[in-house]
Amino acid sequence: MRRITYLFTAIALCFAFGMSNASAQALEKGNVIIDPYYGGPNFGDSWIPNPDSSTVHSSKQLGPFGGRVEYMLGDQFGIGVDYIQNSVEYSSTDKFGNDTDFKMVRQRIHLRFNYHFGNTDHLDLYAGLGVGTNTRTFDWKVNDTEFLGGDRGSLLKVSARLCFGVRYYFTENIGIMTEIGLGGPVISVGPSIKF
Repeated sequence: MRRITYLFTAIALCFAFGMSNASAQALEKGNVIIDPYYGGPNFGDSWIPNPDSSTVHSSKQLGPFGGRVEYMLGDQFGIGVDYIQNSVEYSSTDKFGNDTDFKMVRQRIHLRFNYHFGNTDHLDLYAGLGVGTNTRTFDWKVNDTEFLGGDRGSLLKVSARLCFGVRYYFTENIGIMTEIGLGGPVISVGPSIKF
């Protein structure tokens, strides 16, 4: 939690510095922005069994992580693609002696539309909306017998994301980004590369 507080403090300072020294725009028509990221929290942990009913031997969670690519259609509008993935896996033994191996992978691919405001020489603030696919793949074995495998477990095959993000460029092409939103990672952080 302390790291997140430091991150938001750094972003606020960058925002204040960037707004007071505005002389050009960080982004303009024709720019391509690539943002690889790692985020949190991973809500996949709800698939891990309750410790009261099972002994969990091992568990591993990854993500949410992904990458965004955006093309600036104008100085304030961008279109892009956002790939989001998270996974959870565990092995456990229940009170009846049944061994369970479980893995769930969730992937989403969104077509993104971003509106950029507060664009200064180093700072880019934006709000975004994404709509796209939503898939879950399961691999679930009980006592080495496949119980459920490869099935898609998403109730809805469509997902959406609403977000607010900040990019700060240290150089003309390299910076850092953070984004908060719904429909994917609540918060994500990573480098930002601009061409």
